[in-house]
Amino acid sequence: MVPAQQDAAPSARADRRKAESRQRLLAAARRLFTERGYHATRPQDIAQAADLGYGTFYLHFADKQDCFLAFAEAARAELEAFVGARLAGIEGVEPQLRAALEAMLDYAAQNPGVLKAAMTDVSVIASSGRAGVSLVERWAEQWAARIRAGARVGAIHADYDAEVAGHAIVGLIRGAASCGRDRRAELVDTVARFLTRALVPAGASETARRHKLLEGKIGS
Repeated sequence: MVPAQQDAAPSARADRRKAESRQRLLAAARRLFTERGYHATRPQDIAQAADLGYGTFYLHFADKQDCFLAFAEAARAELEAFVGARLAGIEGVEPQLRAALEAMLDYAAQNPGVLKAAMTDVSVIASSGRAGVSLVERWAEQWAARIRAGARVGAIHADYDAEVAGHAIVGLIRGAASCGRDRRAELVDTVARFLTRALVPAGASETARRHKLLEGKIGS
């Protein structure tokens, strides 16, 4: 092995170990935040559950809030990929809404408690006046962007305040989800039809049938 390769090998191993440690901490944080909630989970609990030293936690995260925001971001990306796969090839406002709702419910069933934990209001947990952007806020911002894009092509009402509408849609979906899995069919049908009627202008049926309202990322 040449000298340059000898120098690079230890560095590569160290980077790999560091990445593995971070993933173990995030996996432990996901489990504890989901099971116990934010306030009942301590950094030392996360380190212990990851089978790592307490000090290792602070090599990767500034504090518990920093770790929580990393967990929430990972959940957002995971949900985004899950829903995006279900939307492939689906056109039209209402069909996309139905597919997205079905996917979100499936994700929630396969990952119990993860979305509820990840949607914790970061303004409540903020320390020293520092707050990140919550999953709810990011999701609402993305809905607002979709409403604006749809309005530009005539598929969505153009007279809404997109930001307010985005938060209203997220609130509607979160509230409807509390109906429970035993009313899944009614939940999907009612929310999809309700949002379609609220978003799509009269006379825009053909445009709405082709429009990909949910194309792209759902939470970034």
